[in-house]
Amino acid sequence: MRRLFRLTERPWKLGFARVPRVRVDGDHVQIDHFRDFRYHRDGSHEDSYARRSFMISHVRHVDFIVVPFQGASHLAHTMMSFGFDDGSQLVVSVEARLRESQHYSIWKGLLWSYPIMYVIADERDAIGHRTEFRGDDVYLYGVHATDEEVRQFLRNVLERAERLAERPERYHTVLNNCATNIRDHVNSIWPGRVPWGWGVLFSGRADCFAYRLGFLKSDETFETTRQRARINDLAAGHWLNDQFSELIRSNRV
Repeated sequence: MRRLFRLTERPWKLGFARVPRVRVDGDHVQIDHFRDFRYHRDGSHEDSYARRSFMISHVRHVDFIVVPFQGASHLAHTMMSFGFDDGSQLVVSVEARLRESQHYSIWKGLLWSYPIMYVIADERDAIGHRTEFRGDDVYLYGVHATDEEVRQFLRNVLERAERLAERPERYHTVLNNCATNIRDHVNSIWPGRVPWGWGVLFSGRADCFAYRLGFLKSDETFETTRQRARINDLAAGHWLNDQFSELIRSNRV
């Protein structure tokens, strides 16, 4: 069940002011309100929303990102990052859209208190801010998928983002969140591949769930795979570096 949300004009918290708008014309995609913020040690930030255009045929891989909640590691925020043949990346993060005076609450999320939105952003924004300023652990996993499957997956994600821009829905901690939306996208490409289960409900173990289902690129044990996937040390100090995406993947085998 997904409930529609009627938006008001109250100001939004930093990073949630603009909802991405997506136009797909065959192979060509144009995204308005692509988020590309830059954060600084002195607490200042540069709010930058851009227009990004690309060809879906140029996407080459997708990564799965898990960010455990601090103090509640059985829960996590999950994201997707799509990589292109020119080395650029595009992160899609499904989030509760917060007002200026609000803070995220698991319990309020159970009451359908927030709208849901798809943030489409640069990795230095969506990942670098979490590793460098929030102090979150971030795990980045390569996903087994053919080029055609990744293209279909990205197209499905972009279509959902635009539908939400036209018809806002309510976020729900269990029923309509980052993990459930990723599950829906995966099952749209691989029908029935991800059942409803502990890896969806307890998203802090979503990476283990994905590993057991055979989605993650790894010939190692899950424990070794997870240790290698933690990118905090690789990301440290590089959140403004143009080579950020390459650096956080530099330990891949």
